[in-house]
Amino acid sequence: MVDPPAARIDYAHRVRAAALVLSILGWQGATALAAPPSGHRVVLADPDPELRHAMEQALAPWHLDVVIEGPPPHDIRAARDRAEADTARFVVWREGSELVVFDRELGTIERRDSQAGVLDPPAAAAAALTIKTMMRLPPPPPPEALPSPPVPAPASSLALRIQLGVTGRLAHGDGVDTSARFGGAVLIRPWRAQGWRFGVAGDAGTSLHPSGGSFQGSWSEWVLVGVVGWGYEREHWEVGVHVGAGIRSSSLEGSEQGGNTPRSESAMLGTARIGGSLRLRAARWTLGLTIHGDETFSTPIYTKTTGNAVIYQVPDTGLELGVVTAVDL
Repeated sequence: MVDPPAARIDYAHRVRAAALVLSILGWQGATALAAPPSGHRVVLADPDPELRHAMEQALAPWHLDVVIEGPPPHDIRAARDRAEADTARFVVWREGSELVVFDRELGTIERRDSQAGVLDPPAAAAAALTIKTMMRLPPPPPPEALPSPPVPAPASSLALRIQLGVTGRLAHGDGVDTSARFGGAVLIRPWRAQGWRFGVAGDAGTSLHPSGGSFQGSWSEWVLVGVVGWGYEREHWEVGVHVGAGIRSSSLEGSEQGGNTPRSESAMLGTARIGGSLRLRAARWTLGLTIHGDETFSTPIYTKTTGNAVIYQVPDTGLELGVVTAVDL
């Protein structure tokens, strides 16, 4: 059986009407979801950006949305219309040097003295605090609890420094000798929060060639000391001081009387050291200058096998200046 034309037309009209109703309901639902809840808005009828910024910060715990809209209302009725149109609880504006706050829920207007014109940041912050007081807001809701961050594994408190350096040495015995020195150190820092370091340092240098008493040969030495140091760190710089004590090996090798009488002598001497450094830090590496002085005790005087002619007097004091580089592990 075929529907008459009139029935088909009526059915089409009903389908179009249902579709139109569904579209309207969907649009209203989307608008309701997009808009903030009623009473969560504050209309600021003042174009000053500093005042808006200060109000947003002062009212942040209450999650109030501050919007700038339109000129200041001229009376309470215009303020109410503005609040209802924007679904806002408060309307805030200035009249001359007065702050004005309209509360839509209570239907009241409150005024406080402020200042006219453009506000600087301190004045805007003071005005925002006054506005917050005039709103008579309840205590803010507690902040949402954030998940506890994972507890990091405790870092090792022990740090190791490996150091290399090149210095020039001025040594004083029966004269002044100069030599180049090459050395290194291994230092332990037991507590990262403090600047103390403990370790050992050693160095050796180029040989010297004494010529007294017709001697032909060389004199050399090496040093090994235990070191205690302390450093102060600030940003990329480190200033440190250190003291140490240990042994100095003295060796004389050569011959006398045109090579007819060989000489080979050595001695272990006590030595003490004090010095300081200035370093520039880059990540785990440091590079800087170092200076230290040495004092050696009971230094021998080498003389000819026959007679008292002095071949060489081992220096008892020395001063070293040079560069050092180190890596902290």
